[in-house]
Amino acid sequence: MQLSDYTLGQWVFFFYFYCFVGWCIESTIVSIDQKRWVNRGFLRSPLLPLYGSGAIVILFASQLVQRHPVAVFFAGMAAATILEYFVGWGMESLFQIKYWDYSSKKFNLHGRICLMSSLFWGFLSLVMTFLIHPPVERLMLRADPALIHYFDAVVTVVFVLDTIYSVRGALDLNRLLANITRIRTELSRITALLEERREMLQSEREEHSHKLEALREELESAFQKVGYFKSSLLKAFPHAHSKQYRAALKDLRARLLEKIEKKDERRHNSVQ
Repeated sequence: MQLSDYTLGQWVFFFYFYCFVGWCIESTIVSIDQKRWVNRGFLRSPLLPLYGSGAIVILFASQLVQRHPVAVFFAGMAAATILEYFVGWGMESLFQIKYWDYSSKKFNLHGRICLMSSLFWGFLSLVMTFLIHPPVERLMLRADPALIHYFDAVVTVVFVLDTIYSVRGALDLNRLLANITRIRTELSRITALLEERREMLQSEREEHSHKLEALREELESAFQKVGYFKSSLLKAFPHAHSKQYRAALKDLRARLLEKIEKKDERRHNSVQ
């Protein structure tokens, strides 16, 4: 079947289907790496848009090269790699956080793409084009079109709402990290001032001490504002980092890890 023969509803179905497949792949890989279950991805629902978008561009790429295996490998690899680079660039620009980073890998470009990742996309192009997509296509073509439209409508509502809340959560996380960074900078400045000016008048020392205490309370209050979406985002991307908010992100992740360990300890004790 030619790609031009697909209806809009069928394209939407394919997008969501491969979003889910991608979520399964990524969640499994990261969970094995972290030795605990990780709900991978920017969204909270079991959908990973990068894979859905990647699948669509791979389908177009494979159609253009007439499904020749070697050509499919390189066309899919190139198309998906370009997509991954620009998605990474866009997220970094918007949220000031690098949610994935290949800087430690050989032959990487700005840490957004690397040779290993590109080869993975090429391999995935072959698997999807020749093994996964044909039976999925046959199943979809046999399905009632009304059922496909109903499925698309329901998942689209979930997807849009999830995207709105996830973007809002990521922007809130950005603002939280900026606030934590500001407080940490002010704490360091006042602490250094107290160390340098030991001959400071008692009244001035008390004033700065009060400021220090207020800043510590503000910092603790900021750490309490992580919330579900922000903590889920940090769990989903355990290796995310930020040049601008490096120290703040490290502190926030340490607090989150401490909470997880305490929760696991309580669960273990309750089982015993």
